[in-house]
Amino acid sequence: MKKTIKILSLIAIISYYACDDILEEDITDDSIQITYPLEGTVINGNNVQFSWQHLDGADDYRVQVLNDNQIIIVDSLVSENQLTYPIDEGNYQWRVKGENFAYETEYTFPVNFSVDISEDLTNQNVILSTPSDNLYTNNTNITFTWNPLVNADSYTFEVLKNNNGQTTIYQESEIANTNSNIDSALFDIDAEYIWKVKAVNNGSETPYSERSVYIDRVEPNTPVLNTPIDNSTNSSLVTFNWSNGTDTGNIQSSITNTIEIATDINFNSILLSDDTQNNTYQYNFSNIGNYYWRVRAYDSAGNESDNSITRILTIE
Repeated sequence: MKKTIKILSLIAIISYYACDDILEEDITDDSIQITYPLEGTVINGNNVQFSWQHLDGADDYRVQVLNDNQIIIVDSLVSENQLTYPIDEGNYQWRVKGENFAYETEYTFPVNFSVDISEDLTNQNVILSTPSDNLYTNNTNITFTWNPLVNADSYTFEVLKNNNGQTTIYQESEIANTNSNIDSALFDIDAEYIWKVKAVNNGSETPYSERSVYIDRVEPNTPVLNTPIDNSTNSSLVTFNWSNGTDTGNIQSSITNTIEIATDINFNSILLSDDTQNNTYQYNFSNIGNYYWRVRAYDSAGNESDNSITRILTIE
């Protein structure tokens, strides 16, 4: 009976992927027509908009940009038939290909273009460096950095708190370097903080470039174990289940759970330690005997809960 189930499961899996291949259009021999930049284009300003004609059957497009040393500086998967990206002054090549679940085209032939940074900053952008966009963190000692922009005399830096409306909590102008720190006490509550930088020279300035950082200092709830119940007797394949409760903080970082199974109540001999973003986990025990299990949670901001209570189960 078990052998029959395994065979049927294998057939189902093969059928699933086979159906996907059938449903997806074969675009292997198709080609994409680029529209901008074309061969030899000189772009005034560092904000480059790559575009190409839509290809029927392509769900996504992969865009690559290479510098003079043939090093890939952009490798992006997008669903639209365009991509806007800030690039420093220099000579480059770019190419694009179409993809779907089952097939992909060849890359277009590499197209050469160059970026010429003029003194007019109006059509240029400051390229932000760290922290990354949409970062979740419990650390308020943050150094904000950005790339230097040719022909910029100085930079203006701002931080806004977004909590039931946006409030400017810090502003500094005429910054000569490409980094800034602010007093960590300004991050007074857990919230989204938007940091913005623009470049300025004698006759022009860039628009603001901005990113968000989410401050989350609330520990996740301690997981509550559901099943199997304490002192239960089970067969070798056990499904563990627990709940995390509702996050009460202003910012809800994604939760990951660590489940541990040990052969002793003090967890000195851990049989399993694994992470999951689900609230259920299956484990197939190889030997009979008594085992202990617990769960703890941590979030993407770096906060960690206490361990749950410990439960014992018996495998017969």
